[in-house]
Amino acid sequence: MFTDIVGYSRLMGRNEAMAIEMLGDYRKILLSHIEQQNGQLVEFIGDAIFARFDSAASATAAAIAIQQHLQAFNEVRDKKLPPLQTRIGLHKGEVMLRDGAVFGDSVNIAARLEPLAVADGICISQTVYDEIRFTLSSPAKRLGVQALKNIEQKIRVYLIKPSGIGWRDHLFYFLRGLNKKIVAYRYPLTVCLLAFIVAGFYFIPRWLVPGYAANYVEIADFQNLMNEKGDADYFSAGITEAVRSQLADMRDVYIVDAKEGIHAPIRLEGSVQRLGDNLRIAYRLFRRKDNVQIAGGKLDGTYQDIFILQDRLVGEIARYLADEFELQNFRPAPLRLTGDVTAYDYYLRGLDFLGKPLSNENVDAAIQNFNQSLIYDDTFSSANFGLCEAYRLKNEIVKYTGFSQDAEKFCLKALEQGGDFSAIYASLGALYRDSGRYDKAIEYLQGALQKEPDNLAAIIALAGTYALIQDNSTAESLYVSAKKNAPKNWIVYQEYGYFLIRNGRYEDALENYNKVIKLTSDNVRTLNNIGAAYLYMGNFDKSAAAFERALELEPSDVAYSNLGVMYYYLGDFERAVNLYKNALRLSPDNIEYLSNIADGYFFMEGGSGLSDEYFIKTRVAAEKNIIANSADILPYLYIALSYIHFEDFEKAKEMLNRAEKISPDYVFLSYVWLRLSVLERNDENIIFFYKKAVESGYSNKTILSDPYFSILKSDKFLAFSKK
Repeated sequence: MFTDIVGYSRLMGRNEAMAIEMLGDYRKILLSHIEQQNGQLVEFIGDAIFARFDSAASATAAAIAIQQHLQAFNEVRDKKLPPLQTRIGLHKGEVMLRDGAVFGDSVNIAARLEPLAVADGICISQTVYDEIRFTLSSPAKRLGVQALKNIEQKIRVYLIKPSGIGWRDHLFYFLRGLNKKIVAYRYPLTVCLLAFIVAGFYFIPRWLVPGYAANYVEIADFQNLMNEKGDADYFSAGITEAVRSQLADMRDVYIVDAKEGIHAPIRLEGSVQRLGDNLRIAYRLFRRKDNVQIAGGKLDGTYQDIFILQDRLVGEIARYLADEFELQNFRPAPLRLTGDVTAYDYYLRGLDFLGKPLSNENVDAAIQNFNQSLIYDDTFSSANFGLCEAYRLKNEIVKYTGFSQDAEKFCLKALEQGGDFSAIYASLGALYRDSGRYDKAIEYLQGALQKEPDNLAAIIALAGTYALIQDNSTAESLYVSAKKNAPKNWIVYQEYGYFLIRNGRYEDALENYNKVIKLTSDNVRTLNNIGAAYLYMGNFDKSAAAFERALELEPSDVAYSNLGVMYYYLGDFERAVNLYKNALRLSPDNIEYLSNIADGYFFMEGGSGLSDEYFIKTRVAAEKNIIANSADILPYLYIALSYIHFEDFEKAKEMLNRAEKISPDYVFLSYVWLRLSVLERNDENIIFFYKKAVESGYSNKTILSDPYFSILKSDKFLAFSKK
């Protein structure tokens, strides 16, 4: 813990005696609360105090008590005197002790967190927040990832303010963040200044409090408090999934997974404790703004009562959500998956292995647990459905037809046993689609819609299947129909926007993506797609802003890759390659990231050998993708790029011709043909495919920014490019 008196140096300059008297009162108050929480004073540093504690919980309790005591102290203090206020920084981590002194990065981080706090505030790191979030009752605000002076890694920071977080605090951090970005974005600021002044009073409140035009609830994974790390395990994950599944039936309420990258205004967190046969489930429902708790509670019972406890839990949460959103009371349908608790336990274990990184070991473990579940209850349809999903994933890894047939067999068996038919039909549709059996996929997805016409997942999957076979008119009619049926569901606009981007209709795509942002303002996936649309249109400023916002909210392979593309077009190839490698680390063997790394190295000094190496890796990975699904166009295009690099033009053309048979109007296809034409120095083809690339959706600015196409800036093509 580090503390500092607000305005102490200024007070010393004006009235030294008063400042020294205030310092005495300050130290007396702080030391009393540090001792109450079994903390230890390390040293006084001027008006600052450095202390350490045995746990983050005790340090936070002391910090909150200090701020509350100082607030009470100021209320009875002569109002003519300056208030006694402090800032506090807390971080949890390892330190080194030597002769009573404390050293290490953790000490430096705590010291750097303190100045980030407002007066009467406490800034804490993610490690502290993770330990105290379920017990924290004071208002808290997420400040995002912060770069701290002389600290190598960036730290995610939260503000706690016991007296309440007001609009001035929101404005302070908003302006602080804006000031950081002025250097990076100073060139567009002049253009925006007038608009900002005119619109400021309308927009600033919406920036401070992200608005949602629908009732969205974000559900985080329930944590297992008996787990050493306190994170989710198979049992708590199963409870989370049950809660999501039952609450998804609420009318006019949209449930999102916290891992989807959407920060909804209402968030549900929970925990599970299981000791022997005794079970406790706790939950906390709160508004993100100011961390205001809506409801919370604990439910106790035995493990045999698991289904009853889950039903009670969902019933309570649903009632509070109905009150919050002013909806009719909702009573969820009872969850009765099986009558055998042991079968259910093995089923949850199988689900847990399915959710882990894809590998033979994890899928085999899932299959083993689902089979064990069926030994205790052979009519358990969810376990059969779990086997269907496991064998479908097994087929993705091994590419053995027998596994695909096993997946189909267990899905059909789950269907016979009265399982969730819409999910099973959708899974069968995905199974057939991924193996290129599109007619069969359409048959099953249409079957799902016959049984449940408003099944949004089936509608979107069916539209995506029609798009894959180039029946764009049918696909678009399904997307438009879905929008009418679910005007406040962000997924519809998201998927329709992706369809529009694939067809080069970027303005239309942005219209749909902007609707998503109105519904879910902090949507990482959509921000990445907005950045991609602006990139294709050649608007690099707006593209960079969207990509950087997405990366700030949630680092992901897509966000790293997109930002890498931006730097590639701006000519910073070294930075682009580093970002692509971060993307590849999160998504190994991704052919797009491998090819992009190869492109970046190609334009770096001394990078030709590494470029060759990554183009070979691209080809190997793409060939595996073709074995998995020969109807996917992308692997052929990336193999063609590899052959173009090594100037094997005949093999490149062979790949491009095969790609054309799959999807002749695919946007990326014209780009790859243009790369080939430039390297062949075929002027007629260069002009033809340059024109086709622009017609298919690439902006002229994007094409001319690609270093592979520098020849298009020459006098020979200048007149044509200006057209």
